[in-house]
Amino acid sequence: MNRYQHPNRRGFLMAVLSLAGASLVSVLKKSSVKADDNSSQEITISIDVNQPGRVIPLDFTGLSYEASTLSNTTLFNGDNKIFLNFVRQLGKRGILRIGGNSVEKTFWKGGKRTSETDKTSITEDDLDHLFDFARKAGWKVMLGLNLGQSTPEVAASEAGYVARIAGEQLLSLEIGNEPDLYNKNGLRSSTYQYSDFLQEFTTYFDTIRASVPDVLFSGSATASATDTWVVPFAKDAATRVILLTQHYYRMGPPQNSNVTISNLLSPDNRIIQIAQKIKIVAQQKNLSYRFAECNSVYNGGKQGVSNVFASALWGADLMFSLAQNGAAGINFHGGGAGAYTPIALSQGKYSARPLYYGMLLFKLGSQGRLLPVTVSQNSVNLTVYAVLGDSDRVLLTVINKDRSQNATLAINLGRQLTRASVLRLTAPSLDSTSDITLGGHSVESDASWQSPKQEQVQISKNIASVEVPTASAALITLQ
Repeated sequence: MNRYQHPNRRGFLMAVLSLAGASLVSVLKKSSVKADDNSSQEITISIDVNQPGRVIPLDFTGLSYEASTLSNTTLFNGDNKIFLNFVRQLGKRGILRIGGNSVEKTFWKGGKRTSETDKTSITEDDLDHLFDFARKAGWKVMLGLNLGQSTPEVAASEAGYVARIAGEQLLSLEIGNEPDLYNKNGLRSSTYQYSDFLQEFTTYFDTIRASVPDVLFSGSATASATDTWVVPFAKDAATRVILLTQHYYRMGPPQNSNVTISNLLSPDNRIIQIAQKIKIVAQQKNLSYRFAECNSVYNGGKQGVSNVFASALWGADLMFSLAQNGAAGINFHGGGAGAYTPIALSQGKYSARPLYYGMLLFKLGSQGRLLPVTVSQNSVNLTVYAVLGDSDRVLLTVINKDRSQNATLAINLGRQLTRASVLRLTAPSLDSTSDITLGGHSVESDASWQSPKQEQVQISKNIASVEVPTASAALITLQ
């Protein structure tokens, strides 16, 4: 999580997703259907089941936590069954990233943790617990190393221990966190630039590889600076990394008056532009790319924006959009009771925040290959994604972020349609923090979630008709 001011971010952080698979432009026509006193727009959706695209990676979903959390030996611990259940609920596979600003403020000491061990120290016990947790969750780990205030030799010592215990649970090591901000946060001089980072990265890489030849790396873990850091890094370090990474926060800081629900849910062409730039250079270098730290509002999130139902719609939309734009995945940053954390821990109890529901909706609707979607012109703030799942099922996720317009959908697969059902993500309002349900049920404090309720959908002449009310989402299964 970024606790520093980011004056260079504000330009790209104030806008959300222009969607490649479902371009939504102007009014088709108004329907006579009314729901909750809102107007309704009739929208025709055509899905081409004969042109399946890329498979969405099974480990697309990820969580990101501060390195400082490792000193809390009860959190990432294989015996922490409730937290394990929350993580597993999001997917049998996923990526757990340990980094954040605190990676530059925590130091590898090795040995065992005792009551005398400083919280800024990382010990063998801490990493033992982390990888035991990951192993039981079935997730892999991206582990950050201190570049800002440590040394290559210390990093090599930590990497050596990780290599001995992690096994297949280690995805990659990250060298440093947001080095493009080092010249602003005091970790380096004001003249520090990409070429300086590349030299430091290379020294760390060579030192670590000399003692741990097979360990894998990702990077450059920048806050932004796509053109001046990520793209050149991909070209300069393509043989040293398996994964390109960048961070993304939709807005910030929290006290900015522009940090609102409306702006969170408004179209953001910038993130697609960033994704496309990284995608192009990643493909050129035969690499994948991931938004390895992400959330709604930097500096910890904002109450009333990051912790409300709007974040569920935003999060699900962002995940599908990045999947369409070739990303390998996304890691939502969080921890504790912070405003934007997907899984909250307060007074010893865990709970699913609204964003968690958006991630769960993505899990249910993303297992398969992306399909082309054509959407009739309309004025609703609506996004649509289709996936070809198992048994030839089509999973259609519709996210209605509009405050005042319902959507009446007419869905055409271009083939015989025999059965359709819908699972809904709903809440009383966009600013709700409770009474959020997916498939008619909430996620309980032990991470359990009852079997979802499926509504049967009316079919006539191979057209499925579904109403998606304002400020809600629907997962429609078509067979």
